[in-house]
Formats: sequence, C-alpha cells, structure tokens
Amino acid sequence: MNDAKLVGIAQFAVARAPERLCCLGLGSCVAIFLHDPIAKIGGVAHILLPKAPKGHNSPDAKYADIGIRRLLDKVVAEGADRKRLCAKLIGGAQMFSDLDLELSDIGKENVLQSRKTLKELGVPIVAEQVEGNRGISAYYSMEDGAVTIRTAFSNDRKI
Repeated sequence: MNDAKLVGIAQFAVARAPERLCCLGLGSCVAIFLHDPIAKIGGVAHILLPKAPKGHNSPDAKYADIGIRRLLDKVVAEGADRKRLCAKLIGGAQMFSDLDLELSDIGKENVLQSRKTLKELGVPIVAEQVEGNRGISAYYSMEDGAVTIRTAFSNDRKI
C-alpha cells in the first residue's frame, strides 16, 4: 500500500482514480473521507481538533468544523457532484484512557464535531470505524471508495 499519497495532520488532499490516499497513525485525530462514486474522485481531511478558535480562518484541515468544509469545496471544485458525495470516518480513539490524567476525550469530540459538520453540509456518513483505544492507519482508493483499515494486532479490514 506504499503507492498511496500520505496526508498528514492538519492536511487535506483530493485525488481521482486510480490514485490512493492514506493517513497513518490516527489516534485521537479523525480522517474524513469524501467520495463521488460516479466521478471516482474524493479526498480526505486529517483532523486534529474539533473546533477552530473564534476568528480563525486557516486554509488547513486542523479543525473539523472548517477543515471538512474546505475539503468539500475542493472536491467539488475538482469535479465531484456534491449530491453524490458520501463520507467515511476513521479514528477518534481515546489514546490515554489508562492514564490517571484529567484529559478530555478529544477523539470523541473530534468524531462528534465531524458528524455534526457533515450533517450540516448534507453529506451522509456511510461507514465509520471510530473511537476505541488503538491507533489506526487508513488507505483510501478513489476507484471504489473503499478504505482499508490497518490496526496493530488485528487483520486489515475494508469499509
């Protein structure tokens, strides 16, 4: 799966078949995959945090509330039909649940904000592998919209 373009934290990318995209080591981050099955074009936003601070208008994908909107705009600008887009969410783990720390569950907050933003945009979520307590790597095919999930100590899984 080394032919896939890496999308790092706070980045987004758009591709068309036969290209592939990947996000490695998703912990509390969430990867939001958008796909148009007819145009065979899609993209991914690698989200770090749920909401941008007031007045923040960065072009990156650091925050779910603005990063997903930027990704959707870019996918449509590259030729996807907004009405055909569907989404898949991967990640959002609680990576430090075993530690006695007073940390918020940022993974869960990322998932909730991603769902909220996609609902506001009218993009249906067709599959998820979210939360849990392990990091995940995800490989995304524009050809069929499949996301192959690789988790430590588990077999690969496609959604």
